[in-house]
Amino acid sequence: MSLFWKTEDVPQVFTEKVSEHEACEQMFQENVQLTNNQFEVALPLKLPLDSVNDTLGDSLYLALKRFHNLENRLHKDPVLLKLYKDFIHEYLELGHGSKIDIAQYDLNSDPVYFLPHHPVVRMDKKSTKCRAVFDASMKTNKKVSLNNLLLNGPVVQKELFDILILFRFEQYVFVTDIKHMFRAVSLNEKYRPLQNILWRDSPDNNVECIQLNTVTYGLKSSSYLATRCLIELADRYAEDFPLASSILKNQTYVDDILATNDSLDALIESKEQLCKLLDLGGFQLHKWSSNRVEALHDIPTDKQYFDSIDLEKTNLCIKTLGVNYDIKSDTLTLSAPNTGTNIPDTKREVLSFISKFFDPLGLAGPLVVSAKVIMQKLWEARLEWDSILNDDLRKLWREFYKSLSIMAPMSFNRYVCLQNATCLQLIGFADASSSAAYGCCVYLRVVDSTGNVNVSLLCSKSRVNPIKQSLTVPRLELNAALLLAKLITRVHDTLSLKKTINNVVLYSDSQIVLAWIQTNAAKLNTYVANRVKEISQLTSKYTWAYVNTHENPADCLSQGVLPHELESNQLWWTAPLFLHDSKYVAPQQEQYTADGLPEVRRSSEFSSAMVCTLSDKADINLDFLDKYSDINKMQRVLAYILRFCSNTRTKTDKIKHNFISSSELNSSLNLILRYEQQKFMKNELHSLKCNNTVKSNIKALYPFIDDRGLLREGKKVIHKCIVCWKLEKNVSQQLMGSLPHDRRNALYRSRFSLNKVHNVTYLIIIQFTFLFTM
Repeated sequence: MSLFWKTEDVPQVFTEKVSEHEACEQMFQENVQLTNNQFEVALPLKLPLDSVNDTLGDSLYLALKRFHNLENRLHKDPVLLKLYKDFIHEYLELGHGSKIDIAQYDLNSDPVYFLPHHPVVRMDKKSTKCRAVFDASMKTNKKVSLNNLLLNGPVVQKELFDILILFRFEQYVFVTDIKHMFRAVSLNEKYRPLQNILWRDSPDNNVECIQLNTVTYGLKSSSYLATRCLIELADRYAEDFPLASSILKNQTYVDDILATNDSLDALIESKEQLCKLLDLGGFQLHKWSSNRVEALHDIPTDKQYFDSIDLEKTNLCIKTLGVNYDIKSDTLTLSAPNTGTNIPDTKREVLSFISKFFDPLGLAGPLVVSAKVIMQKLWEARLEWDSILNDDLRKLWREFYKSLSIMAPMSFNRYVCLQNATCLQLIGFADASSSAAYGCCVYLRVVDSTGNVNVSLLCSKSRVNPIKQSLTVPRLELNAALLLAKLITRVHDTLSLKKTINNVVLYSDSQIVLAWIQTNAAKLNTYVANRVKEISQLTSKYTWAYVNTHENPADCLSQGVLPHELESNQLWWTAPLFLHDSKYVAPQQEQYTADGLPEVRRSSEFSSAMVCTLSDKADINLDFLDKYSDINKMQRVLAYILRFCSNTRTKTDKIKHNFISSSELNSSLNLILRYEQQKFMKNELHSLKCNNTVKSNIKALYPFIDDRGLLREGKKVIHKCIVCWKLEKNVSQQLMGSLPHDRRNALYRSRFSLNKVHNVTYLIIIQFTFLFTM
């Protein structure tokens, strides 16, 4: 079910566990070998091989128990037994595994692990209908699994989203995949004792041990090792096979290859280079298909996806990367999951059915939004897993299910460009509704040399409105704009590998959001300011413009559309009519003012926010306050400075009174605190802003950044705030002494807690909300 939600994320590269990734990459480079056209790698263990047994423990007993359960299951199904037995025999015949005498292992000292295994059956597949999957997550008697001891390498290939986007941008295409890709990579002999399985053809025989000689499924590092070998091959021979090298780096996802080119001759050359390059690494290609027969003239029939009989059929559909592709008509097809006569009527059944939707590009986004809204309502109703839906939910679900059952498959062109294209534009739309969801969609507008225009839907993303947090419509519209900013940036960066995009225009039907985007983030409340700042950074080179709600295709996402109505929704598939006009010109950025805008700070708040807007690149300087030893005087001096700044920037409502108000004092104190925290705790603030773990001594204090941008201590109990600034030594010690013992020690241990100033004062440079128990 998590995959259902994951497809609605705009792919992002996260920096978590960077050190583990680097260690895995270093280990790969130190151990990888290419000998006799075959790669050999080592398992990236977190600890030395000779100490694995002490940590791992015994796995034989549990693996044997799991095997007996598997054996009982297989002998109840003769067809499955034959398929599974054939798979194991083929595994041995190809040399991917070897039978060994288990007595040669010293189970008390040798690094040995036994992998449980089970079948995965896919009768719809053209080649292997049954294969074994090995479980390296089984815990031993010491509650440790092999996967616990393996490093998780970084992702080295392009994301699925990127590859599918590129798949639509050139006229000619071939699709193929690498046969037994994981098993084409040999494992160093000294690591093979960690890959054993148990097997026998009949209960009358003795259980035998099979040692797996290659990289295999089920290990945490397997995907990294296999895909990294492809990248290594592409890097080593990039000069000799430039076209094939580019395909492996940009148009390959695990073992699936989707290669495209605008020249048929270049596509054929790419195919020939790819075959030669992969041969150098011992990888074989099979299940070839192409939208041009000429491209496969030298590929044997037994290695093609379709044989001569298949080629006589009207439709030749393959499923690649979760997308149905008809190679004969060169179209992509969207169809609903199979609906039966029995309508799912429990929470478990409904959620299971909805999770079958897989639409990585979001081409059926409005349909999926309707399904997600139903899913959200099921969770909101707090039903038990096997409870029957209540009347309202049942009516809503049955209407959707009935609509889905009568929805006809939808086909649209894979190739979205025009020959002799002179202008390529990316057009994005964002929208939100208070009742359902918010989302965005992206179109490609292409104009050729004769003035013909083609507009095609590329992708979309959507989110259902949060249940726990009630957001205003402008905030929801802002979230939609932020989602669009992320999506358009990803699409633009991906397409730039193949095409030159002339310009990018982003539309919203919310003038409030468009005005926010043009407003200095320091003038806005925190929630809005943070999102406006990110939007501005992502789309600084793009144009934002207003579109009428009735011409906004993203409105289909925010409201949802019933399945059987989606095919006829022209606004969704072809975008508003004004984009089809050959005279269309990208609009100029409209100018908005902040007058009357919601979420704008009051003038006194703005003055401090404007000055204290800090970033990692440009720091403010308040060193002139060092000459004051009294915190109260610091506050008052800075408050007058902030008032002056506010008066010079505001034509009306100037602050004229002589005394300093409490709000001005609070604003100046917040600025001082933020300045000192950024000056001395820059690394900790950066870690928290990037959602990384703080690694310094204040980790035990559960630091967080509050809505004013201040670093604070936090726990789920009553807080009390203690702030000490340039106090006389005895006063500072008195305040420190009033803290609970554990908090006082934690503060003293911190390397930046106390800083000696002028030999007589101490400076505590961080504001904590110290914890007091009730």
